[in-house]
Amino acid sequence: MEGEGAGELDEAEAKVTPDGAEARELLRLFDAPAFVRRGQDAEFAISKLREKLAGKRFEMLDMVRLRLKQWAGVVTCGDDYRIAFVEPIDVLWTSCSAEPPAWGDRLASPRKIRAVANDLASACARFNARWTKLLVEIDVRPVNRMIDLYNRYYVLEKECVLGSTRLAARHFNPLPRYDFDRLLAEHPTLPVPVVIA
Repeated sequence: MEGEGAGELDEAEAKVTPDGAEARELLRLFDAPAFVRRGQDAEFAISKLREKLAGKRFEMLDMVRLRLKQWAGVVTCGDDYRIAFVEPIDVLWTSCSAEPPAWGDRLASPRKIRAVANDLASACARFNARWTKLLVEIDVRPVNRMIDLYNRYYVLEKECVLGSTRLAARHFNPLPRYDFDRLLAEHPTLPVPVVIA
């Protein structure tokens, strides 16, 4: 009985679509095929780089978040930006992953508001300079090496498993390499608020 049931199961598995049957059989018998491991390695390298940069960026934004908290304390609402800034500064809270503002009960003195506004603008500019310097110095060669290997061998290794170039290339999108522009796009600088002269 057991032999018959096992035979029927193998026969049912053989009827699975041809583009995935062999890959599933290999996965069942062995570890993941080389093309799967290569994709996982590239994803892992990219993920680790993103996590590292996101953590560092959050840490370096401490002073900007402090200045935002000070700003919220000297004004009564978001529209009070008009007292000191040319444009709204709402975007800074989300850009910094800052807590929502706890607005003050009343406006501080014009002198105090201006001082806090200048401090906030300076903190944003300092962060941008430090952050840009850090991104320029990031060594992206190890990640790019993983990306290059993925782009070069993924389809070939998948073709070896599937036996079809057309099926292996299906849904394949080469990964873009990392450079300063990509790092900056994923982990941007801040808009620097312009203080009214």
